[in-house]
Amino acid sequence: MAGLVTRSQTQAAPSNRAASPANFLALIGRTAAVCALPIIVGLWTAATAFVGGTFLPWRPLMVDLDVYRRAGAALLQGSDFYELPGPLPFLYPPFAAVLAAPLTLLPSAYVEIGWAIAGVLAIMAVLHRFGLTGWQLSLVGAAAVYFLEPVSETLAFGQPGILLMALVVLDLVPGPRLLPRRILPPGVLTGIAAAVKLTPALFVVYLIAVRQWRAAVTAVVTGLAVTLGTLAIVPDPSIRFWTRLAQGETGLGHSLIYFTNQSVMADVVRILGLGAGPALLGLALSAVVALLGVWAGMLWHRLGEVGLAVTLVGIAGLLASPVSWLHHFVWVIPLALCLTGRRPTLGERRTLPPSLLILGWVLVGWVVAQLPMVPAPLRRLPNGADLELQWTWWQHTLASVTAVLGVIFLVACVVVAQRLRRLPVRSRPSSGTTDRRPDHMFQNPISTADHQRA
Repeated sequence: MAGLVTRSQTQAAPSNRAASPANFLALIGRTAAVCALPIIVGLWTAATAFVGGTFLPWRPLMVDLDVYRRAGAALLQGSDFYELPGPLPFLYPPFAAVLAAPLTLLPSAYVEIGWAIAGVLAIMAVLHRFGLTGWQLSLVGAAAVYFLEPVSETLAFGQPGILLMALVVLDLVPGPRLLPRRILPPGVLTGIAAAVKLTPALFVVYLIAVRQWRAAVTAVVTGLAVTLGTLAIVPDPSIRFWTRLAQGETGLGHSLIYFTNQSVMADVVRILGLGAGPALLGLALSAVVALLGVWAGMLWHRLGEVGLAVTLVGIAGLLASPVSWLHHFVWVIPLALCLTGRRPTLGERRTLPPSLLILGWVLVGWVVAQLPMVPAPLRRLPNGADLELQWTWWQHTLASVTAVLGVIFLVACVVVAQRLRRLPVRSRPSSGTTDRRPDHMFQNPISTADHQRA
């Protein structure tokens, strides 16, 4: 792995080492040309994905981004950003409100356009990390923005899911990068993501499982540092948030059962009803799924498939979180790249076993098929006003497809990884074009040194 990463960095070096202003300007021009189409498509999607939004004049319906800005304004005014007027509350940790404060200093149109562009660039960065470049990167990026339901709705809502996924991928997955070497040590971006939303904290458990001790400590220290810093800035809201969370109060209320919540917890509560018993069972099953994802990630990490390992933990985090709206499933992007044989090292392609390819594509296809513009089965279910509690058995079954497929895929990844580790080296799946023996990555686990050099 170290050899492949070094080779990748060597290949990327000529474009990274700007020997003159002309070379730097040429790099900026190429980057702008590659990103132009996805950005235009992203702005169009962000403005028009919801009925009533328009691109020209610019009038999107980014309701969640508006909540973040109002929370930031409340912070600057010294009021409690967890007691906002209106139907939509602010539910993120206090650090997210601190980050939202600067968004209040600019006109809303500038913030909305900048937010959409940032989301598109984050997707492009993830695609590039998995080896896509040039016109392929541009076309795949534009297609992902327009056709993937999690991406289009995340942009339309103005939510940070894409940015959080990109922070983790760019932090933990080695591969091509624009800069000649990384600026921040491994774990920093993951710690920041976990401080904004708690779900990415699962990656700390993954880092411990794969013995990336320094990255794990860095992530914990970073998350604690920004959280304690926020406590010093806004002590009262911070204390109330963490106290309520420790008592099991999330502020979601009955919205937990809403049909687009595709987590394990939501399925349990929708079937068994609201109450302490179903909630505890849901939490227990969610913990099992989280550990299952870490186990799967650890096994594939040891087989050298770091990109797939991180992706599996990301999917497990979605399933284990109490609330994972359908548009939160942006982890289907790196999953699809892994299924196509893309690996985050230049010049390398590997083929996963057929069983994982079939299950993985079924999961991706199911998520993609839930686009609002098509008559998706899930979106036909009766919903709202607690109608979910009155569903029939087949409606509950349909609503549980996402979580069931996800769990089955994680289990299959564990089974296949263990089988590959027990097979003789010559019997293991071979890769396509590579600069080493096809089985080499299945022989040697990834070391801490390899990860940090990447």
